[in-house]
Amino acid sequence: MEWWEKDEFWMNFEPILFDEERIKNSSTEVEKIISILNLKEKDKILDLCCGIGRHAIEFTKRNFIVSGVDRNEYFIEKCKKRAKEENLNIEFIKSDIRSFVRKNEFDAIINIFTSFGYFENIDDDRKVIKNCFDSLKEGGKFLIDMNGKETLARIFRQRDWYR
Repeated sequence: MEWWEKDEFWMNFEPILFDEERIKNSSTEVEKIISILNLKEKDKILDLCCGIGRHAIEFTKRNFIVSGVDRNEYFIEKCKKRAKEENLNIEFIKSDIRSFVRKNEFDAIINIFTSFGYFENIDDDRKVIKNCFDSLKEGGKFLIDMNGKETLARIFRQRDWYR
């Protein structure tokens, strides 16, 4: 089992990955995504690798129809609980992104917070991209957030640790 397939890893790192500031910034990030992709209310959006659902929830609050996919059961359950508490209708699906596809379903797919490229085999990355292409309606848009080599070089640390 790969490191990213272990729910315990994500549970342990959740406070670091999704701190209060990052969650607070989700609203601004969603506004920027709406602008960049020129999205309209009621567009169907897939939040691929949705994590704790911070973007899915913000999109839903702005009258988009949202589905969130993540392979982590812990995160999916957390998403469902929060959506229910906020009385938001969001479909959260536990699935591996290499197999999730819905033909011609979405106006936009977002993959935010560097959630792409973990696979050892490049064919797995190709499957994900093909699934996204197949899941988009004609003219649909796919936004993928990745760090470029310049960013990685600037923030690189040989070692790092958190308590």
